[in-house]
Amino acid sequence: MADSQPISGWGKNIHSRSARVSAANVADLKKIVAEADSSRGLLPVGLHRSYGDSALNSGGTLIDMVALNQIEIDPQTRIAIVGGGVRISELESAALKLSLFPPVVPGTGFVTMGGAIAADIHGKSHHKTGSFSQCVRRISLLLASGKIADFTPTDPEFWATVGGLGLTGIVLEVEIELRAVQSNSVDIAEERVKNLSEMVTLLERSDADFEHTVAWIDLSGDYRGRGVVSLGNYGNTPVKAEESLSKGPSLPALGGKNFITPLSVKAFNEIWFRKPLKNGPVALRKYMHPLDGVGNWNRIYGNSGFLQYQFVIDIGQEEIFEKLFAGLRELRAASFLGVLKKFGAASQAPLSFPRPGWTLTLDYSVEVPGLEKFLRNFDEELVSRGGRIYLIKDSRLDARLLPMMYPEFNRWREIRSAMDPDGLWQSDQARRLHLC
Repeated sequence: MADSQPISGWGKNIHSRSARVSAANVADLKKIVAEADSSRGLLPVGLHRSYGDSALNSGGTLIDMVALNQIEIDPQTRIAIVGGGVRISELESAALKLSLFPPVVPGTGFVTMGGAIAADIHGKSHHKTGSFSQCVRRISLLLASGKIADFTPTDPEFWATVGGLGLTGIVLEVEIELRAVQSNSVDIAEERVKNLSEMVTLLERSDADFEHTVAWIDLSGDYRGRGVVSLGNYGNTPVKAEESLSKGPSLPALGGKNFITPLSVKAFNEIWFRKPLKNGPVALRKYMHPLDGVGNWNRIYGNSGFLQYQFVIDIGQEEIFEKLFAGLRELRAASFLGVLKKFGAASQAPLSFPRPGWTLTLDYSVEVPGLEKFLRNFDEELVSRGGRIYLIKDSRLDARLLPMMYPEFNRWREIRSAMDPDGLWQSDQARRLHLC
């Protein structure tokens, strides 16, 4: 096995040392699995865009999957068969050439198919399309036994793998049903709102007419919830667009300093709130992945890193937002990335995050004094109201709360144990939350 090397998640707030090996093909993967030491186990990884410790395996081995990058698309059936290491952005590029597009894409194109399955990713279209698993017809999985098995939505193993954080096996291949599009654009309409109440009302009113709905929320200053609501439908007008999302500027290391302060965030958010509103056709992939235009944007938080906290709460429990905002205001914890979205139907996967309700996403520097204590108290409040957090972004949840947030957790563990009786697939998060 390879020598140990330091690595972190996208949040850079947790660091780990793991061996890392690459696999060029399935034969390589089978050899790695056969020779593995199960004491600290194996974990398949992609581009390390999970924020916390989901893709870390201290003292164990990470398997780099990006070489499994084959893409086959049948334009007649709209079925794509793609390798587990294919990026969302790569599938988008190949599909758009055939006037097709994945029905569900997340906020970044730098997620592999294996990662998309492990997180059961969602996007701006969730109220219409559901999560990623709703367009997946088959998953080909390399099991801990060394056998390859195909699972479909009729199999419990399929749903244990969806949202299963990479802990059921290695995703070799995924069969996905694409959707037809008329162009490479989205027709969008943006509208400013003065407070949280206006934002919630506009999002609720727009879900029926727009395929993509999301809101940026200003989490600075007086925290009253003002922001910009963005609504979109697939467009008919071709627009000029970059072939690659990675051709934009890249943020330098900045000497390891954290530039996210209450003052800097307040200034940025004021500019963002006042910027000209967009109405009309915009490039589809730029709309879907706005932050991908700036490389290494996570460096703005400095060496200490940041955490992303995303939760979902039932419709009718919106008052929890006011409690959250009041606490953050007291901490002077400002965030330039606050996103509110209304979810649609849940999938069958026991550990899939999305379910009907409101989801709020926040980014915070870990240097904010008192933030961890506040979030621990908020976790308890969230559980008491039937809410839960998104595990793929977690780095700090108390394991005691996990079964309360995910009532099907024990059923998932039973299926996973049958698929991996010796506990080969492991991660730092899995050990922390007793997932393995």
